[in-house]
Amino acid sequence: MQTHDAPSFADIPRLIRTRLQDGERVLLIVLDAFGRHLLERHRDHPLIERLRIEPLRAQFPTTTTAEMTTLFFDQPVQRHGLYEWNILEPSLQRIICPLRYTPAESRREGELAGQLSAAELAPGPTLYEQLDVESILLLPAAIAGSHFSQMASRGAIVAAFADLGAGLERATKALAGSRYRYAMLYWDEIDATGHRFGPSSAEFDAACVRALDALYATATSASGRMTVLVTADHGQVDVDPTNVAYLDDVWPELPKHLAHARPAGSPRDVFLHVAPASRELVRRELTARLADRADVRWAPELFTAPGPRLLARLGDVAILPSAGGQAWLRSATGSERKFRGQHGGLEPAETDVYLAEVAVA
Repeated sequence: MQTHDAPSFADIPRLIRTRLQDGERVLLIVLDAFGRHLLERHRDHPLIERLRIEPLRAQFPTTTTAEMTTLFFDQPVQRHGLYEWNILEPSLQRIICPLRYTPAESRREGELAGQLSAAELAPGPTLYEQLDVESILLLPAAIAGSHFSQMASRGAIVAAFADLGAGLERATKALAGSRYRYAMLYWDEIDATGHRFGPSSAEFDAACVRALDALYATATSASGRMTVLVTADHGQVDVDPTNVAYLDDVWPELPKHLAHARPAGSPRDVFLHVAPASRELVRRELTARLADRADVRWAPELFTAPGPRLLARLGDVAILPSAGGQAWLRSATGSERKFRGQHGGLEPAETDVYLAEVAVA
């Protein structure tokens, strides 16, 4: 079970509601993967001096799927059940990628359209449908029209943007008018750069600085009539693609004990759906064979009061690699072979996030 040394990322929708009820106009900016430790790394940037920071702890798993679904639907991960990049979809009995609306093995976005209804995947009404104010959701152009984005944005106007500066300008103009009271903007360049080059790379730092520069320009030009909040869904850790514990190499007999051949989760938090008669055996064998390379746990024990949607999708056995490590199945190779940065686990660099209010002009 998780322990909590800070308020949860799942508290953010409640805090947004409170500010809106108090009459504020709120812009929430989500910088994917810009975890709390990066505020210290970039402490000399003038934007950081304008932040009033409340530490938060990301939900487990520390993934965009888990955290952003919470922001979109105002439910913690143990209720909404969309916990990872790859999950079991019970209505299809397949491992899918919910954010891409595809089977896990597919690279074609939206392939499950017509097979998986939004009513099956969505955990309920969106936050925008629940609010009594007009809302606008600003997304990078590459994902603004995706099936998941359409499902998650019901009740809001969606606006696509090409770069962060343009998105921030659109958001502040929207809130400066009379129509919108709530705007949320999501930016994914930092996360994508970290996956490719690693969060210790010069390329990653450059992506962070570009984002901070754009936010600083907003802070120095936005109207004092609006509240500007910044958060991150998770952080990242450096990983080595040559240091992967392939579970079906570690224990070649593993595949015959699985209820689903493909793993769920990601290389920092692997979830195996195991045949009921083999669960104790799988946990025992992987614990012994992985030793100090990973922590092997019963998956439901990693969540506080998991609800029926999560339990219907959740694997039985979870493998959490040690610091900087990865695990996966060689039969389902993917991002672990090329990414230099990952997230999903319980290292502080993955879990420690924040909600920061920006002092605007």
